[in-house]
Amino acid sequence: MNPTAEKDYRSILKDELETRCSKNAHYSLRAFSRDIGLSPSLVSGILNSRHGLSRKAAEKITTRLGYNAPESQYFCDLVESAHARAKIKRDLAKIRLKKNYPSHRYNHLQMDAFKVISDWYHFAILELTYLEGFKSDPSWIAASLSIQEHLVIQAITRLKRLGLLEESGRKLKATQNFTASPDGTPSQCIRNFHQQVLQKAGAAMTTQDVNERDFSASIMAIKKNKVKEAKAAIKTFRRKFTADISNDDIRDEVYCLAIQFFKLTERTSI
Repeated sequence: MNPTAEKDYRSILKDELETRCSKNAHYSLRAFSRDIGLSPSLVSGILNSRHGLSRKAAEKITTRLGYNAPESQYFCDLVESAHARAKIKRDLAKIRLKKNYPSHRYNHLQMDAFKVISDWYHFAILELTYLEGFKSDPSWIAASLSIQEHLVIQAITRLKRLGLLEESGRKLKATQNFTASPDGTPSQCIRNFHQQVLQKAGAAMTTQDVNERDFSASIMAIKKNKVKEAKAAIKTFRRKFTADISNDDIRDEVYCLAIQFFKLTERTSI
């Protein structure tokens, strides 16, 4: 956790849960509740703003999550500033937050954009809206993508904030193409995305019929100074392929094209 990047302790918990779920498809709210030492019903209530936390409970959570002292202090002050019974305690917590983190302002849109780039299912949700028979129901989307429903709900909220998804008459619709990462995107976000795509590809190799997918590879010897040219050629191909293949008015599946071009030899020169 970056303790200076959040203003709401619930968003910290939601992000922690989302991160764990994205790494383990079998991880659940129940597992998260176990890991932070609270009941599933209480955690659900906290994440949905129906329940609050005491500072003592907040301290217990930070210990379970392995936060260091500044992170723990920040999280607990966020909790106390919102839920302390005595107004003086709420006010003192707010003063500590302002004093200890005066120069940090959470840029929701930037962090949302980073999260969209980091986790593959954001792009998949946008593409799902183009399918014939698409349903805006989070449970339908979750079943279609084999992810947990709470991830879908958070992703939809995030995509709406970014203006990439709009709702008209309870119908979700993608508003624009969002295929390039903006300048300043942390490289870890991009790495996370590609790692997730590779994991999905590995699963598809064993679960999908050969008539529904294509895996191929070419191994070649090249001059190292042609790598830049190769990357440009791959980008041109990828954009043309996407434009040519996904231009039908009626679509019924969401696919992923992933191309890897990397060095196999360990030597840098001969």
